[in-house]
Amino acid sequence: MKDSEPPTKHLFSRQRLPILVTSLTDPTPTKTICTMRNAIFDGTDAFMLHMEALKQEHICENDLMMICNYACDKPLYTMNYRRPNGKTDEQLIEEQLMAVRAGASMIDMMGDMFDPSPLELTWDSRAIDRQKQVIEEVHALGGEVLMSSHVWVYVTAEEALAHAKAIEDRGADFVKIAMGVHNEEELLASLRTTALVKNELKIPFLHICMGQWGKLHRAISPTLGSCFALCVQSYTEAGHKEKPLLRAEKAVLDNIDWMRARDPYLGTRGRPKED
Repeated sequence: MKDSEPPTKHLFSRQRLPILVTSLTDPTPTKTICTMRNAIFDGTDAFMLHMEALKQEHICENDLMMICNYACDKPLYTMNYRRPNGKTDEQLIEEQLMAVRAGASMIDMMGDMFDPSPLELTWDSRAIDRQKQVIEEVHALGGEVLMSSHVWVYVTAEEALAHAKAIEDRGADFVKIAMGVHNEEELLASLRTTALVKNELKIPFLHICMGQWGKLHRAISPTLGSCFALCVQSYTEAGHKEKPLLRAEKAVLDNIDWMRARDPYLGTRGRPKED
């Protein structure tokens, strides 16, 4: 990996969870690095790089290495989502493997990689075998794999749990499910989903709720067990408009008293009375 530090030095699994992750959607390495530098001073813990937002001329090992270098002591993971640009899933994955060789700590691989499927989760045995092979390749390079599904629709806690367990069984290091919530009832139910799935999985769980009703969930889900808070350093034309602002999300996590004592019954109120 030339002069770059190996990703094993900055693995996401070595970080204290939950962590603040800043989304990078700039088209050039220079603009990306400026966003990273500003985010570091706003308190970010890590970065996620949208490779599909980079101009193709910058998807090369030297430019990716320069971006990863400016992550300093913080982990960085990449996603490379499908766009109408003619790239195959194999090409998207090869670019992400290049990013790991350049210093990325982790890749986000869609749950229907190599077989576009409903709810972004394939059940095709050949596609699943290829996903497992990619996970092994990333691990061999010293990195980790987050496997994600953007289901877009609302799913119940039990449906989300079954979905997440299917991903876990494929050997991923982190599970991400992004679902839609469309009203207050679905929003409140999604809070139960976060806690349920987090407690049932053996690996960290990232739970995202999309849409206007999902904004509150994005802000408080790390207090319920979601492993990351996905943020933006500032709102831009190319960036996500419903992710929390980094400095605002940091203020949320810094000022809500959500950490429990070692024994929650040894507080000022004592143990609950027995019937």
